[in-house]
Amino acid sequence: MKIIILVISFLLEGVISNFVPVNGFLAPLFTLTALIIIYPLFDESFEYYKYAFITGLAYDLFYTDTIVFHAIIFTFMAFLITRLNLVLSDNYVNVLIIIAICILVYRVITYGLLILVSSMSFDFLSLVFSILKSLIINLIYSVILFFVVKKIQKKYKYKF
Repeated sequence: MKIIILVISFLLEGVISNFVPVNGFLAPLFTLTALIIIYPLFDESFEYYKYAFITGLAYDLFYTDTIVFHAIIFTFMAFLITRLNLVLSDNYVNVLIIIAICILVYRVITYGLLILVSSMSFDFLSLVFSILKSLIINLIYSVILFFVVKKIQKKYKYKF
C-alpha cells in the first residue's frame, strides 16, 4: 500500500505540473506530502529512509536533471519527519503542521542551494510565494490522502 500511495502521488505531481504553469498559483509537492502521510505505516525508520531515498532518486531522474540532489533532500526530509512524529501524534492537525514545516524547510533548502549554484538572482519574495503556493495545493491534497489512508486502515484493520 505504501508503494501504491507513493507512486500515485509521484505520477499525480507530474500530471498536475503539466497543467499548472511553473509560475502559476499552485506548486505541487505531492511526493513529499505522501512521504509524510505514509510514515506511520512503517515499522522501521531505516526502511522509511530507503523509500525516501529511492523516491528522491526517481524524482531526480524523472522531474529534474540533477542526480542524487532530491534523493539527499528527501532522505533529510524523512529524517525531519521521523523527528517531528516523535513530538507530534498521528492526527490530522499534527499532520498539517508537519506538512507545513516540511514544505517550509524543503523550499528554503532548495532556494538556498539554487542561490549557491545558480547565476540567476532570486529574491526573498519569490521564496515566500513559492512556500505559499506549495502550502495551498499540498494541504488540499493531504486532506484527501489522509482520509483515504485512514479509511483503508480501518477497513483492513492492520498496518500495511
